[in-house]
Amino acid sequence: MDLKDKKVAIIADWLTNQGGAERVIVALSDLFPRSPIFTSVYAEGSVPDLKGRDIRTSFLQKLPEKLRKKHQFLLPLLPKAFRSLDLSEFDVIISSSSAFAKCITKTRKDQVHICYCHTPTRYLYHARQEYLDEYPLPAVMRPFKFLQPKVFDWMTPQDLLAAREVDYFIANSNFIGQRIKKYYNRDSTTIYPCTDTDYFTNSSAQKSDYFLALGRFIPYKKFELLVETFIKNGLLLKLGGVGPELEKCKKMVKDAGVANIKFLEFVDYKDLPNLYAGARAFLFPAEEDFGLTPVEAMSAGTPVIALGAGGVTESVTPETGVFFEAQTVESLQAGIEVFIARESAF
Repeated sequence: MDLKDKKVAIIADWLTNQGGAERVIVALSDLFPRSPIFTSVYAEGSVPDLKGRDIRTSFLQKLPEKLRKKHQFLLPLLPKAFRSLDLSEFDVIISSSSAFAKCITKTRKDQVHICYCHTPTRYLYHARQEYLDEYPLPAVMRPFKFLQPKVFDWMTPQDLLAAREVDYFIANSNFIGQRIKKYYNRDSTTIYPCTDTDYFTNSSAQKSDYFLALGRFIPYKKFELLVETFIKNGLLLKLGGVGPELEKCKKMVKDAGVANIKFLEFVDYKDLPNLYAGARAFLFPAEEDFGLTPVEAMSAGTPVIALGAGGVTESVTPETGVFFEAQTVESLQAGIEVFIARESAF
């Protein structure tokens, strides 16, 4: 499809923090610089590379800022928010979605909707029970936790309907392509997400003695597993990122009375190349859709110790890293020991 003379709209689930999905939006915006970006809610400055771009929001942007930043609690409203967007002037709609950005409404028969799918909505399908069991609700909502499964049940048909109306699916890994087939019964083409590998190659940092992990402190990222393992093994660990699990992990370290684990919290993008390059190894204990951070680490010359599941198995090789089998302290520690035994070979 030649998009040269087409009017293109870009759709994002939300723009409230910087992560892998947001980098895809930046890349799409670079490809189509005159195309507006539509999203449910936007926190200005949260994605610095989108500064000055034409960003248009749904009616949810009228909510108080504190609530907008907690987009997880707006889930029941998201399908309606995307259906309310007026996209009638556009020939091609490109949604980048792990949630409900694909719920847009086409108003012309000649419109084409391409969905770059990071995953079928995880809390409706493969990780539903994990979300119900592990994800904390704010105190004001806890009395209504019993309604959460019913909300997910109500949202699932809306998600499936939106998936049927997508014209073309693009998966961010073969692993996600399999999920798209399983849950949506749709075929897809894999296009791996982009990152500027040259940016991470250019580092003058010398190897140090710490292990490194970066990401959002949310349950499925398994930062708690990293903390528990390194409390026991005494090796140096640096953790970068913020999120609802951060304070819990800090408390684990404080209660254990150890000093070998350091929390970096937010890490500026300009500091990443040296941080990656100085690490002995990059730790990746989550089952991820693709996983940009391991690619960045490898670009900086740092090997990866990863769970042998998910999209990361399509980027890490025996020459660039080590896989461990299960999300347990024993399995992760075994992977670390295999790495240490082979460290000089990387």
